[in-house]
Amino acid sequence: MFKQILTGSYIFVFLLVSSLSAHAQAPKPTSPSSSPSPQIPTTPQTKVSPEELQKFANSLKQLRVIKQGAVQQMGDVINKSGLSQERFLEIYKSQQNPPEKLKRAMTSQEKQQYEKTVTSLKSIQEQADTNMQQVLQKEGLGLERFNQIQVAISQDPALQQKVREMIKS
Repeated sequence: MFKQILTGSYIFVFLLVSSLSAHAQAPKPTSPSSSPSPQIPTTPQTKVSPEELQKFANSLKQLRVIKQGAVQQMGDVINKSGLSQERFLEIYKSQQNPPEKLKRAMTSQEKQQYEKTVTSLKSIQEQADTNMQQVLQKEGLGLERFNQIQVAISQDPALQQKVREMIKS
């Protein structure tokens, strides 16, 4: 069970990163003051109000549930694919990083199983992305603001503690 969750988490993270990088590459309006480097959390833009912190904590609780559900679904899909989790990950890694070679060549049956599984995983990821965006909208946080708050929290132990307490309650 733990191995299934670990494998699902691994795939979820890869798909999430590719999804987030696609969002990040989307054209954004630019202004003369915008710069490609990340903002330093001590700037006024990253101040976090108590209301925003509560929205962030509420969102985080819901996002964790969505992630856990998606990881479980992904593990189930991989288990039902006909490929072992280890073989699926080996193929996945070799596809994402072409210089990485497979220990044994992929058969045509494995290729079909792999492609069908990846399609299903992407569908699960897209649904999770949609659900996550809906959570942020419902809480009144955009993805950009959520990420700004996350950066501010990651660099401020006092805010980290406040969020932990909010999540527990």
